Amino acid sequence: MKLRELLSIVDSRITLETSGEKEKYETKLDIPDARMNFEVKTIEACNNSLVIKLDKPKKVPTLEELGYSFEVGF
Repeated sequence: MKLRELLSIVDSRITLETSGEKEKYETKLDIPDARMNFEVKTIEACNNSLVIKLDKPKKVPTLEELGYSFEVGF
């Protein structure tokens, strides 16, 4: 699940943990857009807030990397 999907149902203080680094946010609106596509690993409740551990987004291969070729001709 992506962080963006989880935040649609969350309305509390949030701490994001990525690679051992913690970032605290008072509201979900304060979270930078760059974090929204990160993958959620775990969710823990701690002191009236949530601690969400994240993984970097998975790289999805492009069509060119998959071997597709698009040529336009007239």
